[in-house]
Amino acid sequence: GSQQRSRDPGEEDGLDEVLCPTDYASSGCLVDDELFDLLVTPLPSGCKLTIILDCCHSGSAVDLPFVWDGGWRMTPGACLTAGDVQMFSGCEDSQCSMDASRMGRPAGAMTSALSEALEEDPNPGYPELLDRLRDILIDRNFEQRPQLSSSQQFDPRGKQFSLCEGAVANGHRQLGRAAVRRHEERPTAFFF
Repeated sequence: GSQQRSRDPGEEDGLDEVLCPTDYASSGCLVDDELFDLLVTPLPSGCKLTIILDCCHSGSAVDLPFVWDGGWRMTPGACLTAGDVQMFSGCEDSQCSMDASRMGRPAGAMTSALSEALEEDPNPGYPELLDRLRDILIDRNFEQRPQLSSSQQFDPRGKQFSLCEGAVANGHRQLGRAAVRRHEERPTAFFF
């Protein structure tokens, strides 16, 4: 993964996250907005997609609207869709995902941590899995910080991690670009 200057004013840091396929030199990179449009937007309510991206600058590589940080936080300029998509990314947007080895074979550090965490507990909750990934990486002296993002807010106490089970129905009243207020509106004063 990498980053490039964004033309979208909705990107907080002014950068798009991109995936670099093997033919990127001739065909270009896959931009986060394109990934969102191709993978997330077409999904109907009740359809589940789990994305695992263990690459550099992958924190928001699919531009999902909600990020888990002890609770769901909506990203500025988020686009709300009907499908149920969760993504575990290998690191924050500003970080690189590191290489590791698992059973003597090359692997991504977060992918290795994910395998280990699921071997320990095959049915963790989403926040518990995220915490375990971070703990394993810290124990192995990696600085990268995996992220959890989602297209739908859900109660993490009632949903166990699964690649394909437990789809959450659409909970958005309106689909499309969310209007995010940048400043608190002041209440209107009424005088009689």
